[in-house]
Amino acid sequence: MAAQTLTLAGKRFVILPESEYRKLRAAPRRSGKSAAATPKRPRKRRLTAQDRGDIAESMRLLRDPNPKTVPLAQLKRELGL
Repeated sequence: MAAQTLTLAGKRFVILPESEYRKLRAAPRRSGKSAAATPKRPRKRRLTAQDRGDIAESMRLLRDPNPKTVPLAQLKRELGL
């Protein structure tokens, strides 16, 4: 049975046997991917030892600020702004 067309509400549909449909679905597309393949999510990047160290250092700095730093409010008071 060859493919047939059907028009419903101004839209054209193609009717073909299930065996041909399965062959078309399994055939690779021009891009090299099969139609049945689902798009994959990008993998989350794993933290390296350097990343973990950077995170730990930033957490330490947030917890214990450098004594050389001066808060903005205090600096404004000292400068009279």
